[in-house]
Amino acid sequence: MAEIKYVGLKELDDFETDELKKISEAEFEKLMKKTRLKEAELTIAVKKIHNADKGHHYELVFKLNAAGTKKAWFDVRHDDFDLAKVAHRCFEALNSHMQKVMSK
Repeated sequence: MAEIKYVGLKELDDFETDELKKISEAEFEKLMKKTRLKEAELTIAVKKIHNADKGHHYELVFKLNAAGTKKAWFDVRHDDFDLAKVAHRCFEALNSHMQKVMSK
């Protein structure tokens, strides 16, 4: 069973929330297939950081609890001015980190 939990969505507007959920669900499904996980729980913590000079940027923290793997917890943290870009970057980093650990 795969599940995604979100923390901090109140900081985002409706468009940003929908965009993050859409990307996360698609990418998490791909990740589950690539790594052949049957059970996993992904927690995505969102932080919208306001900066007076440049507007705002987003920080995402992914914590994956992957049952049945050598290492049960995987953490990834990235930030960027583009929410879609940072979400994709987090999933790419999570995937590569998991592939390294699982190939050992």
